[in-house]
Amino acid sequence: MFSQITEMSTVYTVTILSGLIQALGYLVYIRKSLRHEVEPNATTWFMFAYGTAMLTVLEWDHDANWTMLLLPIVCAVLSIRVAVICLSQGELKWPESWWDRGAFLMDVSLTIAYISVWAASREAYITEAQREVLVLTFLVLSNTSTIVSFVPILRGTAKDPHKEHPRPWFIWTTAYGCLGYVTYHEVGPFSVFMLYPVTGVLLHSLVGFLAMRRRST
Repeated sequence: MFSQITEMSTVYTVTILSGLIQALGYLVYIRKSLRHEVEPNATTWFMFAYGTAMLTVLEWDHDANWTMLLLPIVCAVLSIRVAVICLSQGELKWPESWWDRGAFLMDVSLTIAYISVWAASREAYITEAQREVLVLTFLVLSNTSTIVSFVPILRGTAKDPHKEHPRPWFIWTTAYGCLGYVTYHEVGPFSVFMLYPVTGVLLHSLVGFLAMRRRST
């Protein structure tokens, strides 16, 4: 009994840390953005804000508890702030690349599909079991969309590492590592909820490593 209480206390502590570390990464990034020390990719950040909000709703609907929702909520709220900075600097434009457009349209399509499924379930056109399967499918697709939405910033950082700074990206990598620990203890290693922290660690660390080249160029 005591060991269970200690374990839950550790999980809650790491959950709070994940949210705080995620927020710290955004504070560092926003500060550097306002100082023009980094050049946020407007397309990517707008898709982050929209896509993460959608993923959070899907995880909540799939019975994720607060320990798994805290970090994506922080991410969704603060990525909107970065998108607003891009908008104020006149950098938010309709993407020219078909890949970038596809990522955004994928999130919009998921939103429309989710609302349609919710309405169909409410009117009893589909069963609750069918709705749960569809929400699970949407959750997998939403994580896939997250990967796709990273393409613009990965491409831009690989081309010009001075557009990004490694520090906030490695801070975010740490936050997603904490979320991975929490998710592992809450639902195990093979749950669909593990997709988000695992892809978060891989993608954010990759941007960080690409941005590190600014020091050697």
